[in-house]
Amino acid sequence: MAHPVANTFASAGELLAGDSGRQGNCLSFSAGEQIICTGDIHGNRRNLAKVVGFADLGAHANRRLILQELLHGGPTDQAGGDRSVELLLRAARLKITHPDRVFFLMGNHDLAQFTGNEITKRGLGMCRAFDAGLDHSFGSDADEVRRAVHQFLRALPLAARCENGVFISHSLPGPARMGLIDWSIFDRPYRQDDLRRGGSVYEWIWGRGHTAEQLTELGEKLNARFFLLGHQPAPSGFDILHDRAMSVASDDSHGAVAVFDAGAELTGQDLPGLARPIVAL
Repeated sequence: MAHPVANTFASAGELLAGDSGRQGNCLSFSAGEQIICTGDIHGNRRNLAKVVGFADLGAHANRRLILQELLHGGPTDQAGGDRSVELLLRAARLKITHPDRVFFLMGNHDLAQFTGNEITKRGLGMCRAFDAGLDHSFGSDADEVRRAVHQFLRALPLAARCENGVFISHSLPGPARMGLIDWSIFDRPYRQDDLRRGGSVYEWIWGRGHTAEQLTELGEKLNARFFLLGHQPAPSGFDILHDRAMSVASDDSHGAVAVFDAGAELTGQDLPGLARPIVAL
């Protein structure tokens, strides 16, 4: 690729696909690795800067930063184009600088962007605005950069497992959609039908309304004790679901991250203590 930004996304995408701790579409983390996991960031530059500064990856070899949904939101250009590609680019460069310490999980906004679908918020087409931002920023090189961004997003893993039984993913299937999941999705390459509504990737990252019974069933299927999620609105920065899951949101002034050792034994009562307000980092 000729454009340096396209080269950066392509190189970071290759690193994502070849992560040493990745098997299929699932990452794994062991005791002694300190997890710093965001929820959705959605273009919030201040929050990303605070989280990256807190992680201080150059000084802490045991820290593992997991990022979710950087795109769609934040400042716009003069023509109304979404500029969140700038956050995505910063994170891609961070992956190149710290390939064994920076990780990503696929979210529904990522999926919509590289599959050509649309997500509308407050009457605005988020994917269309992102594409417009690329066109405004890169002109005749926009298509090359767009292809590289799509390559990067398509390489994102679906989940992460920690030694202590914490299972991390952007979301979980909705309770009524569990029958649509092909449980081999974590062990094989994505197929095109996985990415459409009704497919395993799509359903995994779009679900809401999780019940206690469903979380118990998923825990048994996945050998997971607790679930750490994004995707859910959380006005206080985090929310506890049935003492079995915690969702974090990192996209506003009340945003939070989850911080814990991947081997530390946890109980349901410990989950709220994993959340740290970004403003206090």
